[in-house]
Amino acid sequence: MAVHKDKTLSGPIDLDSGSFANIAFKDAHLIYSGGQPPVFDQCSFENTSFEFRGQASNTVNFLKTMSPTATGMRSIVYGLIPELET
Repeated sequence: MAVHKDKTLSGPIDLDSGSFANIAFKDAHLIYSGGQPPVFDQCSFENTSFEFRGQASNTVNFLKTMSPTATGMRSIVYGLIPELET
């Protein structure tokens, strides 16, 4: 497990199995591939993007295919992740 503490990180950063405490992500590109979820504690994010690869990408794409109204499954997706419904 990569442990990061009390610093600023930028550029591409692999999140899988990472621990991030008091990190300022600035101009960062955060990459999650579906492994052990990262742990964030007291972090800030400035001009930061996310990329989902591998199994994480498969999960995001699955949720995308379920979310259109015509599927009849939209409420299920929003029930799983209520923060999506704005």
